[in-house]
Amino acid sequence: MSFYGDSKYPVRADLDAVHDSQLANMTAPGTWGTGTQRLAVIAEARKAGIEARLLEAPADGGASSDIELPEVAKRVIGRLAVSPKDVDEEFYNDAIGDGLSPEEYVEMVGLVSRSTDLDIFARGIGVPLRPLPAAQPGTPSRKRPVEAIQEQAWPPTVPNPPEGGDLAMEIYGGHPKPYIVRGLSLVPEEMRLHLEMEEAQYLPLNKILEPQYEHHDGFTRSQVEIVAGRVSALNECFY
Repeated sequence: MSFYGDSKYPVRADLDAVHDSQLANMTAPGTWGTGTQRLAVIAEARKAGIEARLLEAPADGGASSDIELPEVAKRVIGRLAVSPKDVDEEFYNDAIGDGLSPEEYVEMVGLVSRSTDLDIFARGIGVPLRPLPAAQPGTPSRKRPVEAIQEQAWPPTVPNPPEGGDLAMEIYGGHPKPYIVRGLSLVPEEMRLHLEMEEAQYLPLNKILEPQYEHHDGFTRSQVEIVAGRVSALNECFY
């Protein structure tokens, strides 16, 4: 059965497939977290959403982690999952001061945003939250991009090409990108996974400046932007 085979609404095959693969990836070893740690992060994000009554607890929640996250991690995850509009530079600096590294923070942002995306989507189409997969064994790579420097974002970022070198050319598609795109670049794998989901749900990054480009059958670009703008306004999105 497909990932959303229990939905009464049709779900595009590419979206079904990318959500399936994304959830599986979340409990694999990442760049900074083990599979067990990453499972604990997305489980904590889901717990925060349920406690805030943004989500309904599923009958089968899937796997659970047997580790206790540090209080600073719980604080960051809860804010990101429930009230991201209240994340500001002071909040970021406090998290770093309380023991998170910028790299761990960025990976956590990527994980929570992707897992919350899947949970809200499931809620929107009326299916139970997907069971969390078991943690996968392995060791995080802990590879920090040497290109990353402190620019004008809170965490270090990979500069636009040519300053960012071959990595910037790869992850930015060969073109300069604003900070809203580059924000996860300290952990390039999280940025790649975010863009993979964005391409299926929104449109390919290299098509953003083409106003007539339509990525979804029966849904014009103007309609897409109206929905995006309205949701952003309701969520008090900084951008």
